[in-house]
Amino acid sequence: MKRCADKFGFGRLLTDLLYPRRCAICDEVLPMGEGLICRGHNSLPYVKIPSCMVCGKEVDSEERELCLDCEKHSRNFERGFPVFNYVEPVKASVLAIKYHNKKEYCDFYGAQMAEKVRPYVRRYGIDAVTCVPLHRKKQRQRGYNQAAVLAKVVADELGLPFCEDMLVRRKYTTPQKKLDNLERANNIKTSMDIGRLYPEYRNILLVDDIYTTGVTIDVCAGLLKKAGARHVYYSSVCVGKGC
Repeated sequence: MKRCADKFGFGRLLTDLLYPRRCAICDEVLPMGEGLICRGHNSLPYVKIPSCMVCGKEVDSEERELCLDCEKHSRNFERGFPVFNYVEPVKASVLAIKYHNKKEYCDFYGAQMAEKVRPYVRRYGIDAVTCVPLHRKKQRQRGYNQAAVLAKVVADELGLPFCEDMLVRRKYTTPQKKLDNLERANNIKTSMDIGRLYPEYRNILLVDDIYTTGVTIDVCAGLLKKAGARHVYYSSVCVGKGC
């Protein structure tokens, strides 16, 4: 199992004493200085090989290079680095970040994402991190954009700049889970736009919490390239099953 070391020292211990940290997987209170998850979680649903060479979803045969989605659709991004399959117990944990104010879980998941991406930063020349934007109304309701919180952790872990405002969501839209693929694409395309330009950064890591059909990441990657990015990669906490 991939562990996240406790590297925060006395400050972390003091914070844990005043505000006990809870396990990102089971929500149990962690012993002081324990880390980010309970020691017993040693069989988490990490994405395994064979996986799609583009989006990173698991596939059912080593002879397959692409999942069905990536066989059917060309992508605006070069490669994806999802960490977990979108199944329990990670599924409930990630949804708790989004809907139940479990922002602290992002420390664990962001560190896991950084660990997955780290070997490729130099290889692909990744020079900045951004995130899938959230509409300001929804961000006020939720208190934060979980993708931005994750992206900040990833950027800090990798020593890269975090540019949250590369993309903006100008239109408040229907939740994606209620739509089919075509409706999702239209929903996203009409809501997203280019934000602040960063011409000095050309190889961008785009962060989100969950990758399912890839529509959101694909639209965002297309906008980043329109704004001047040469290559776009993505990382997510979870990914839907491929085949």
